[in-house]
Amino acid sequence: MFKELGRLNLDLNDRYATDDELQFLEDYLNSAEKRISVYEKIRDNEQSILEEVEAKMHELNKNNVLFRMGEHEIQICSRDRKNAVRYASAAMLIDDLDRLRDGLLIWVQTIVRAIGYKHFVKTHYPVIQEVIQKYLTPEEAALIMPALQLDHTILSA
Repeated sequence: MFKELGRLNLDLNDRYATDDELQFLEDYLNSAEKRISVYEKIRDNEQSILEEVEAKMHELNKNNVLFRMGEHEIQICSRDRKNAVRYASAAMLIDDLDRLRDGLLIWVQTIVRAIGYKHFVKTHYPVIQEVIQKYLTPEEAALIMPALQLDHTILSA
């Protein structure tokens, strides 16, 4: 969204924007109320969502089959999970997946690779997606899923 606004600002030199150039803004404004609603639902249910994801991941990682985790690693994963949901929600709210990818995910991908969490991430993000969808209508889920899928794609690559 912001990248498109910036590009539009640069492209407009002594002229008004065309209808085609304004379409992305109209599309965003038409979806803004729904985006705010989805953001608020996720925010208001964050604790329940995260607890459910953690329980499912604990079950999947029983006996450390996905990744050996001590208490310290579990705390780090909990923190990172919370941040992932928050950053994805913020990206959905402002409709800016580029900022999510370029500003955060590429950096986090380096960390995931360095510590060998790739297999864990491949399992983890589908669980987050599954749980969040329980709290949203299909139409609402369609707004947040691209951000969560981008998380999954980049971090598990």
